[in-house]
Amino acid sequence: MRKVMLSVILSLGLIIPSFAAENVGEEVELSSAVITAKSCAEKAKATGSFELLSSCPPVEAAQTGYVIYDVTENTFYAIAPKNIYYFELDEGFGGSIDAKGKIVKKEGDLPVLEIQEYKISPKPKAGFFKGCL
Repeated sequence: MRKVMLSVILSLGLIIPSFAAENVGEEVELSSAVITAKSCAEKAKATGSFELLSSCPPVEAAQTGYVIYDVTENTFYAIAPKNIYYFELDEGFGGSIDAKGKIVKKEGDLPVLEIQEYKISPKPKAGFFKGCL
């Protein structure tokens, strides 16, 4: 019975993304990470519906804060507002970011990433591919 319970618990850990177990001071490199709001990230984690991340309204980030979801590591990061401006995050909201940085602290269970280098790719506008085919 214990083996079954342990295997269920471990399998849930693989399905539900963690809010990171990184250490303070660790270097992080992100590629095509999604820019979204903390509230939408929490809803996506709870429901397992990661479509919420790209459909999240930018006003949510203004109220609850910005986070980055690293798809490859299945991890969320809060953003330290040191080397990046919120208006840049607004322009790229729902799009992606390639970034290098360092974890400087934790806010609750979220590691806070101080971004040192970045490139933001905004979400394509509606009708962007119209006429391409």
